[in-house]
Amino acid sequence: MAFQRISMAPEDLLAAFQRAVEPLLYPSETDAPIEVMHLTVEQVGEAISEQDLKRLFYSEENGQPAVQDIRWAEANRWESNGTKEFFRDLTDVITTYPDNTFTVHHPAHRDLAHSWRQLRDLFFDHLVRQRYFRAQLAEPDSARADLYLIGRHLHIEFNPDTNEIQTKELDWFALKTYVIET
Repeated sequence: MAFQRISMAPEDLLAAFQRAVEPLLYPSETDAPIEVMHLTVEQVGEAISEQDLKRLFYSEENGQPAVQDIRWAEANRWESNGTKEFFRDLTDVITTYPDNTFTVHHPAHRDLAHSWRQLRDLFFDHLVRQRYFRAQLAEPDSARADLYLIGRHLHIEFNPDTNEIQTKELDWFALKTYVIET
């Protein structure tokens, strides 16, 4: 028997991300929508860096906002700094802290925790080379920071006769939102 695709097609993944972010607003002083972006390898390259982010989204010659600082973190597993930074306690119904104290979240937060988990799982079940970026904008927008969660789509095929798996990295997907901090 031939190899069978077991991963989502790019257009299906894009649609799934768009459905997943639909009920969500990213909480800060201004609750912001989450934008889903499909970026080609030609646009980004084989890996993504702070310089790539600056080139793609903060080129002053293209009239884009000026960025003061960009920092990044790995987001390749639940415990990684970038994942913790982006999802914070949004996936929690109850947040438990290292000292065994806990916070029981407001019903509005609890109602959306499932949607945040769905977005997180979609991100980790279909993307590799994940990174989190925080781009602090320059004056006069210095109260705003843009947040990006970016990963590369993985095409996966499986041969049921041999149990062999083949993979190929495809284009990039990004979740973009912002926070306002005054």
